[in-house]
Amino acid sequence: MLVQKTVKVQIYPRESDKELLAKHFGVRRFIFNKFLEIRQKEYLENAKSLSYKECSALVTKMKKDPSFKWLNEVNSQTIQAALKDLDGAFDRFFRKIAKFPKFKSKRDTRQSFKVPQHFFIDWENKTLKIPKFKTPFKFKGSYSGVLVKANSVTISKNACGKYFASIWGDFEIEQKESTGEIIGIDLGVKSLIVDSNGNKIRNERFLKKRLKKLKYLQRQLSKKKKGSKTRNKARIKLAVQYQKVTNQRNNYLHQVSSQLINDNQVIVLEGLAVKNMVKNHKLAQAISDVSWGSLISMLKYKAAWHNRQIIQIDRWYPSSKTCSSCFHLMSSLDISIREWTCPVCGVHHDRDVNAAKNILRQGLNILSGLGTKSDVKQKPKEAPAIAGSMSSENTRSKIVY
Repeated sequence: MLVQKTVKVQIYPRESDKELLAKHFGVRRFIFNKFLEIRQKEYLENAKSLSYKECSALVTKMKKDPSFKWLNEVNSQTIQAALKDLDGAFDRFFRKIAKFPKFKSKRDTRQSFKVPQHFFIDWENKTLKIPKFKTPFKFKGSYSGVLVKANSVTISKNACGKYFASIWGDFEIEQKESTGEIIGIDLGVKSLIVDSNGNKIRNERFLKKRLKKLKYLQRQLSKKKKGSKTRNKARIKLAVQYQKVTNQRNNYLHQVSSQLINDNQVIVLEGLAVKNMVKNHKLAQAISDVSWGSLISMLKYKAAWHNRQIIQIDRWYPSSKTCSSCFHLMSSLDISIREWTCPVCGVHHDRDVNAAKNILRQGLNILSGLGTKSDVKQKPKEAPAIAGSMSSENTRSKIVY
């Protein structure tokens, strides 16, 4: 199956290349900010917005100006990519799916620029060659599937001072065989996942484990004089710790999501409004640490790759308060109550396992065409098995674009 995805690898530029990388970051930031200002001014004065072609023509004139001669020191395609990024930001704003574009700052924790073409990837020797740089960058990283075509490369630098290349392209991946299994999962804070079979996957709480050290480093940073070298060292130490939390969490979520996709054909879960849930200041940190949004996102794109199905039931469905045996609905059930006994049938429930069973039942109702009604009490039909698998070719070692 041919899919579009991004592979991120760490690159190791020489000291002589870091200055040129900084120029690329700076020029990309300058072009974005300059034409954001120009387009704003044009709209206020003439009530119209400049197009990408008009902005591109202005860049050509700027390059001929002696005061902007330094624009020629960087890859011209990177400048055009910055204009396209700005044009895309305005397009999303006018379609009301994003906020108004903001000016870029050199103090942003992440700096980046895009190389849309004329790059060279040697997977055998682990090197990446991009325009304007005399020697290729060495990199470390791997990926699954066969890279058919690379569409662009984005070079970035994080707050820790490390450099990365994100390769976006078309990959041929081998689909997993159909399992015919269907499962309901309840997402939580105490346990990351509780499934309808009674299995529990614990929440590792990566942020909480490092919170004491993070607070200490934050206090040390606040004591340093702004603009000093010691402050920059303290900032990097803090950024490294935050990056470790992010890396550990993402690695764990990838393991969990991959295991769920490997074992199940259909996965049923709740539709959560995480942005609203973090407004509860007592639970905001714990909810952010568990990162439900990232897990759901991983499940969705991995399901699309491997011919799996993700079903999200209505967020208001009372999965915890409904007895999974007789479907009796409790009038109230405090969040502190982790186990309860049904007053009608007398079955004792673990709150999370019971919720997962009800979530599964609702998913089966959707698959059987009964909709998402919460009062359906008949036995649902079995989930249809979705079969299909494809083989993969050997990865080509050298590709030029």
